[in-house]
Amino acid sequence: MFQSITSNLLWSESPWIIALLLIVGLIGCFFFKPVFYGALLLFAFCFYFFRNPERICPEALVDQNVLVCPADGKIVDVSYDPHGGFSGYYYKVSIFLSPLNVHVNWIPISGIIKKIQYVRGKFMMAFLPKSSELNEHNDIVIDHNGTTILVRQIAGTVARRIVCWAHEGQQVAAGQKYGMIKFSSRVDILLPKEISLEVNGGQKVYGGKTVLGRLL
Repeated sequence: MFQSITSNLLWSESPWIIALLLIVGLIGCFFFKPVFYGALLLFAFCFYFFRNPERICPEALVDQNVLVCPADGKIVDVSYDPHGGFSGYYYKVSIFLSPLNVHVNWIPISGIIKKIQYVRGKFMMAFLPKSSELNEHNDIVIDHNGTTILVRQIAGTVARRIVCWAHEGQQVAAGQKYGMIKFSSRVDILLPKEISLEVNGGQKVYGGKTVLGRLL
């Protein structure tokens, strides 16, 4: 089942961070105060990083063909290949997530999850184009009324764990949360030829809220 958590995800997804910082903080409190303050600052950052906002895309509520951005961040690449060179898809939109962005991921369009595939790989800088293929990543293929799209969660140099709450055969809705990537990372969405894109390179987008485009 999808996570129904509305509170901060630090408690459910990385309790070991809390335990580690608690231990370090206690040691610092008794033996070296700067270590205590450092642990306190790290806890504040982690609490901020694991924030879990609720988002709504009004356009997707009234049009099932609207695609919602699957992640927060900056559009670093919008590519088109007339030969379907992106694993059989024609468009690739890449979103880079810095450590300051929300790292929850959203389902871009309603449908049925046909396939989930986790691929081990490298941990290159996530903003590099080759990271889409070479880095460790998790692919989710969604069938929307016979048209499929692929969403790829990509690990980066700092990000070392991809979390996915969805499963194959699951009926999903646009804007549902389905996972997260821990610390800086990237999300690619591979799309068919029959689409009208509404985002551009360099644009800042918000997962679960910004309209990515529309299936034609």
